[in-house]
Amino acid sequence: MSLKTQTFACLAALWLSTAEVNGSEGGAQSHAEGRPAVKDPYRVRMVRAGSPPKIDGRLDEAEWSKATVINGFKQAEPNEGTQPSEKTIVRLLYDADFVYISVRALDSKPNGIIAKERQRDIDLDGDDSIALAFDPFHDRQRGYYFQVNPLGARRDGLITQEREAGSYELAYSVEWDGIWYAEANIDAQGWAVEIAIPIKTISFDPGSASWGFNVERRIARKNEVVRWRAAQRVKRVYSMGDAGELVGLTGLRQGLGLDLIPYAKVKLTHDSEKHSERAEIEPGLDLFYKPTPSVTLALTLNTDFAEAEVDDRRVNLTRFPLFFPEKRAFFLQDANYFRFGGIQTSPLPFFSRKIGLSNEGEPIDLLGGIKATGRMGRLNFGLLDVQMDDFMDLGSKNLAVGRAGLDVGQESSAGLIFTHGDPLSDQANYVTGGDFNFRESDLFGQGELLEASFYAMRSDTEGTAGHAFGTRIFYPNFTWDAALIFDQIGEDFNPALGFIDQPGIRSYESWVGRRWRLKAVDNFYVQLYGRMRTDLDNRVIDREVWLPYLILETNARDEFFFAPIFWQEQFFEPFEIVDGVIVPPGDYHYTRYFLAFKSKGTRLLSGNVELFLGDYLNGTRTDFEGELVWRPTPLFNAATSYEVNDASLPFGDFTVHTAQLNLNFAFTPRLAWNIVGQYDNISSEFGLNSRMRYTVEPGTDMYLVFNQGVDTSDGRFQPLRSDLSLKLAWTFRF
Repeated sequence: MSLKTQTFACLAALWLSTAEVNGSEGGAQSHAEGRPAVKDPYRVRMVRAGSPPKIDGRLDEAEWSKATVINGFKQAEPNEGTQPSEKTIVRLLYDADFVYISVRALDSKPNGIIAKERQRDIDLDGDDSIALAFDPFHDRQRGYYFQVNPLGARRDGLITQEREAGSYELAYSVEWDGIWYAEANIDAQGWAVEIAIPIKTISFDPGSASWGFNVERRIARKNEVVRWRAAQRVKRVYSMGDAGELVGLTGLRQGLGLDLIPYAKVKLTHDSEKHSERAEIEPGLDLFYKPTPSVTLALTLNTDFAEAEVDDRRVNLTRFPLFFPEKRAFFLQDANYFRFGGIQTSPLPFFSRKIGLSNEGEPIDLLGGIKATGRMGRLNFGLLDVQMDDFMDLGSKNLAVGRAGLDVGQESSAGLIFTHGDPLSDQANYVTGGDFNFRESDLFGQGELLEASFYAMRSDTEGTAGHAFGTRIFYPNFTWDAALIFDQIGEDFNPALGFIDQPGIRSYESWVGRRWRLKAVDNFYVQLYGRMRTDLDNRVIDREVWLPYLILETNARDEFFFAPIFWQEQFFEPFEIVDGVIVPPGDYHYTRYFLAFKSKGTRLLSGNVELFLGDYLNGTRTDFEGELVWRPTPLFNAATSYEVNDASLPFGDFTVHTAQLNLNFAFTPRLAWNIVGQYDNISSEFGLNSRMRYTVEPGTDMYLVFNQGVDTSDGRFQPLRSDLSLKLAWTFRF
């Protein structure tokens, strides 16, 4: 039996063992039930609704008077642990099909409420908002995030306990879109919001009646964040290891647990270079089935990603490949089950963008795919198998990944990963790996965080084995912040379904930082940062030291950045940065300076500027990047960005220009139109993407997408390929 077959058989057997709980509508009582009530302000008992409240943002239903009430908020920012300047009252109800949340956000100056966004999934941190975090498995490691502003704009995401690159802050995946309902209303008392989250939208443990939960409110004009649990600057509402607890969630049901999503796409394509036109009608189907409330099976047929957002245009001036985030819904669904080793970019054993996209980012048709994700007790797992259509005469390719993890203690885990297949080669490729992830959110009883991840992997390509291993250690606290990261990627390590910077390297990264709060400064941060890559013979490839890195954040939330950067780059063979500019082999040392400014995002006009300048490879180079955002009304906002890289070198000069314009119309929270225009002078191509999304109701969407490429070389404006797509998708829940 092959390694792939053995792995899948093992995981399938584990999944089948959950069949005995299939069909159960109620959850068993928690261990704490039946005992005397614990007087814990962060452990509250849920109340079952007699009748469902109407979700209209009015809070006038009598049912809310019977709800569980949460009002013990404290400031997390700016004055940690103090009383909020405004009162917030949260009420919670549930029934067999929904969890209901209402929030009365009292405000002494309702005309000061800031609400400038209406569009789904847009960044709401510049607005007043309410954010909720649920951990339905109560495993303190993952969950669901929901955010609403006073205009009813919604944002959601999948919670993992991963860090933003180079930061002490947690990150969460905002690309996930769940089906849920929210309405908000501004009135003379402040503002209010009502939220209904279907039980069918989330996965949970039917054997437990206890969920992790936290809630926070953002008061934008005061730069104030108030939170129910873990009201500390270093924490986030989605730090699930610090969440409170909801108990008594029994009698939940998911019906058949079946979501059927048929869709149809009409696409018109015109190729000016080939003088050809084509019209296509393509049906497709996504199916999601929960055999138990904690396990989800997904099926996709004739997969289409017309609605996916366009990537930002970037010109690569380095020796390493660029990393672009995943934006396709099928791969984002339950993507947190495939996380491995705390790795954010390299060396990833599994990177879903390798499936269905060429190295140039061109789409490759997917004939279909299946996915299984979920939990059984302390075991969580993910399985994915995709059949990719013929590409470059390689024939149809089968690609697969399996991931299993076991919770260890309260917040830690250990796991395995396995991948099979190479989407862009006819060679057989396998990757196997194991990881251990440690997390302690109350170190020494002081509320401090400590996180560490360790991993090891092996790849096999046509009989050639390669290895990679590494560690990540974070002490990500507000006053002191430190990290140590190490990776070694073997010369023959080849994760064909993953992502690596380069084989045959060692990578070191570390920083230590200290923050102070001063009278006129909310955050003054001093960091010592270093990063180095070497080959396996310890010859330096590149090295950078930021000494020191200074960040000053004012009480008004404007930020200033400064750092001198000491660089070393060593080239062992000639490297062509851009056409005609070739760097000869050599060891180059130079000093550059970084200056940046970022303004508060709630202003009518906001933006940021970054400037790198100084020496570069025996010459000079200046890199400028700026963005300006104009938000005159919730109906419309515009953003423009411009980047220039200008270098004067002994072996050639180059100037790279990249520009982007975004026009965003949010006619209602359900109807949005986004226009993105992008240009760079290296390809001399202008790209236009127009994307309109109308949500008839959550789960039923219509997309109208137009793409146009224009060749601007030699001063011409020659249209290239254009396409117009209309896609309709409906969700039927059973």
